[in-house]
Amino acid sequence: MNSSPTDSDSKEITGTHISEAQANHFQEEGYCILPAIVPESLMALLVEECEQAIENVHSEMDAKGVDVLGGSRRGLQYTPGGCRQAQPRLREFLFSDLLQGVCAQLLGPDAYLIWDQFSVKMGATGTSDSGVRFESDGSPQSLGYFSWHQDSGYVPVDHVPYLSCWVALDDITAKNGPLRVIPFSELGVRTRVTHVPDPRNGDLVGYFGSLPGVAIEVPRGSMICFSSTLFHSSSTNDSSSPRRAYLAQYSSTTNAASGHVLWKDAERVP
Repeated sequence: MNSSPTDSDSKEITGTHISEAQANHFQEEGYCILPAIVPESLMALLVEECEQAIENVHSEMDAKGVDVLGGSRRGLQYTPGGCRQAQPRLREFLFSDLLQGVCAQLLGPDAYLIWDQFSVKMGATGTSDSGVRFESDGSPQSLGYFSWHQDSGYVPVDHVPYLSCWVALDDITAKNGPLRVIPFSELGVRTRVTHVPDPRNGDLVGYFGSLPGVAIEVPRGSMICFSSTLFHSSSTNDSSSPRRAYLAQYSSTTNAASGHVLWKDAERVP
């Protein structure tokens, strides 16, 4: 676990949620860790809404007669996005004082919610020694494995980097698929690069080098804030319990560099 950006004994900026050390680490390395920062009341809400999101996926799967829906596989992994539309209670977290403060400190006075998504990796079944899961025909399975990418790599036009706030709904360990990041200083890349499909799982990938990155292990209720141009990945969940997380993304503008509206469903943060 990388503890450098947490620095609980560092000077706290008055009236804010992020210390100077954490804010500086975000600017210099592309991410910062806010350990166990989400209040238990909001954690309870997120856990309940996560279960509801999974139920919603199951209902849609049943209606279509399928067990695979987008990035979700019944009983294995779930990646429902845009959940706040069907689950308005999520707005209590997405526009909470906590998130308003984080956005103000890391984005500035203007912030817009642009996306939200749950990421659930169920307990391990049938992994190989390398941790890669396989289909019955022996081909690699994409279950819970996310290739090295920038979130900005999924945006087809130049844009201002945006903020991802990744919340751990369970304790995150080395075994259950932690978020792994490559700090800006290690790779020397701070801008969007062209990504290509990963033949192993169909994800877009923008880094094929050998840097291992930093695996971030945090207790439940922690938030990992990172830039959309930070390279990150995660491995499969090889524990016996689910690994649940919730992602909220915010941008300082709704327009692309070309001036066209980029985030059509954006909502301004109060």
